[in-house]
Amino acid sequence: MALIFPDSLETPSGVLAATQATLLGTCRELSAARAQLATEFAEKERLQRELRLRDAALDAGSSHFMLVSACDPVHPIVYVNRTLARDHGFEPEELLGQSISIFKVKDPHDERLIDIRDRLRRGETVRDDLELQRRDGTSFYAGFNITPLRNRLAQITHFVVVGADITTRRAAERKREQLQEQLYSEMRERERILMELRVAQKLESVGRLAAGLAHEINTPIQYVGDSVSFLRSSFADLARLFGVYQGLVESGVPASAEQLAEIRRIEHEIDFEFLQAEMPKAFERTLEGTKRVTEIVRAMKEFAHPDGSEQTPADLNHALEMTLTVARNEYKYDATVTTQFGEIPPVICNVGELNQVFLNLIVNAAHAIQDSVHDATSGRITVSTRALAKTVEVVVADNGCGISAENIEKIFDPFFTTKAVGRGTGQGLPIARSIVVDKHVGDLRVESEVGVGTRFIVELPINGRAGKAA
Repeated sequence: MALIFPDSLETPSGVLAATQATLLGTCRELSAARAQLATEFAEKERLQRELRLRDAALDAGSSHFMLVSACDPVHPIVYVNRTLARDHGFEPEELLGQSISIFKVKDPHDERLIDIRDRLRRGETVRDDLELQRRDGTSFYAGFNITPLRNRLAQITHFVVVGADITTRRAAERKREQLQEQLYSEMRERERILMELRVAQKLESVGRLAAGLAHEINTPIQYVGDSVSFLRSSFADLARLFGVYQGLVESGVPASAEQLAEIRRIEHEIDFEFLQAEMPKAFERTLEGTKRVTEIVRAMKEFAHPDGSEQTPADLNHALEMTLTVARNEYKYDATVTTQFGEIPPVICNVGELNQVFLNLIVNAAHAIQDSVHDATSGRITVSTRALAKTVEVVVADNGCGISAENIEKIFDPFFTTKAVGRGTGQGLPIARSIVVDKHVGDLRVESEVGVGTRFIVELPINGRAGKAA
């Protein structure tokens, strides 16, 4: 018994130890498995977060992104971001699993479609743009890049489509092309004009005068045309209303409630109160426009006084007013003109030639202000006259860029100019000096300071050449 007992005691103990060891091992395995599951779960959570982040990033962007299966002949959509779906008029969930053919091309007969399919079959990357049709039938332009995805066996499994709605960009490009074409056209036109100016340099002031007058006349003519067009359409509206009135008058019976309602409807439709208020204004604008054209034509007629050797008494204040009128287009956007006309006697002169001198000095003043930091509010041109003992003095002053000391002695030299090509030929001041000094035995002086301005002083004998000689 004593020999069996220990055995009987050891056997259960050994089994228990073995069981404990087994349980311990199992616990360790379970713990390891649990840790592995936790790791895998955490990794899965991380992957899901990254996928959600990826989807959110792709949905937040303005670009299109889509993944299409290449294994199925219908090419089902595997993934599509919200931007692409929205631009086509769908929700992403509606497109998943659908064939790529759900997206419609505006022109299904576009020859580029065949080329795109052939290139994709060859496994090439395709970059192109097409006009697509939305779900509601409207269209837009989409640019896209289609890249094949291959597995380890180099087999194409998917196509990655990346693109964007380029409707705005295409419109901007078309506008830019139009602007470029317009610019090229204007450049060609400018080159043509420059060539003509080189051929007719001696007619520079005449050409400038004609261009300015054309612009000045075009503005009031535009007012007249717009007003007449408005009056014509207004008359048609009123004729429609008067037709209803006439029908009521001819019927000889009082107007019914329905007829009165019809009249009120037509009055509201044609905006009768607006026509009553605006038609008189249109007549006024028309009259003002025609009056302005008349003034410009009269000024042009007086300005273009026939040239000749004969000198007659002339009112230089009036001549300067006419010159400012015909030259208005040169300075109206750049300077304010102030006149300080004194009481001066008639001057015996060739007023047509002097008009060319005054025009040149006014245009030069406007150009000097254009080349400075001034604008129409701060730029100043002052034209003044005064009577001296035996002469009349005309001064054209500006607060433009001024003339440097090294150039002031050259400005009366023929063909010398500091202006850009096409803006001046260098003949204006030499011709002006010739007219004032040689033909009218007067004097033409200049005072200038860089950054301050310039004054041109024209002094003419009251009694002309004969008086000067005497």
